Order: sequence, then structure tokens, then C-alpha cells
Amino acid sequence: MAFSQYFAEKILAWVTGTTFPTGLTSIHVTLHTADPGVAGTVADVTHAVCGVHSQSVSSHGANSKLSASGAAAGGGFEIINTDVVQMAAAAFNTSPVTITHFGFWNLPCTSPHGTSNPPEEFIASGALTTSVEIQLNDTVQFNTGAMSIKVI
Repeated sequence: MAFSQYFAEKILAWVTGTTFPTGLTSIHVTLHTADPGVAGTVADVTHAVCGVHSQSVSSHGANSKLSASGAAAGGGFEIINTDVVQMAAAAFNTSPVTITHFGFWNLPCTSPHGTSNPPEEFIASGALTTSVEIQLNDTVQFNTGAMSIKVI
């Protein structure tokens, strides 16, 4: 899991006495064919594959699809998805697309990224354990436990 500049700056500001931002009620997931980079904008194919710029995942309250923080295998702490996160019931890309990474955002994404008001902020990215080739009409989803944010 790689954290964004936005996320790092929020944590470091908090460590030096600034109030931490209000907790998110949802995160927004994007799909990438390579490492999204620190801004989260590299190789984003979410719209081409799913027809949306990001998929909302409830992260707070009774409908949350993310676990509470807990100990992670190999050390550190993590949260994982506790339910299936479906990006699209049927992919509509006409040629195969190989997904290697996912991204997490604080607000629904727009195209181009950062044009919403207020602009969405990239939080973190993760690499898939195994890349996945998506074909036309495939169901695009992360099964339970497939996504995690780990802090060491």
C-alpha cells in the first residue's frame, strides 16, 4: 500500500498539532493498469472498463464494507473489505484490459481528476496480488478480504 502526498501531509500536520480531518463516510475506488503514482492519476482505466470514474464503498457506520482496524499478518495494522465491492456488473471495454493496481479517493472521482468542487483527493493505492485481465461483460469486483490498507 502506497500512501499519497495528500494523506502523508494530513498525518504529518496532525503529528505537529493540526486537527486531523473529519472521518470519511465512504471511500471511492479506481482501477489501474500500472502503479497510480503519488497523485493517483497514472493508468486509470476505471471509466473505460466500468463506465464510472470511481465506485463508492461505505467506510463508516452500519453499512460499512471496511473492517475495524486490526493486527495485520507480518506486522502493523490494517483494514480490509468485509463484503464484495462490485465495480461493474458487466465490463464494457471492447478489448482486454489488465488491472494491476487499485486506488482509494476521499470523494467521487471526475474526469479529469481534481476538477470537482471541492476536488477529490487521492489517499492511497495498492497492487493486486495477481494481475487480472478484464474482458467484455466480465463482472468486475473485489471479493471479501481482497482489498486492504495496511500501516506498518
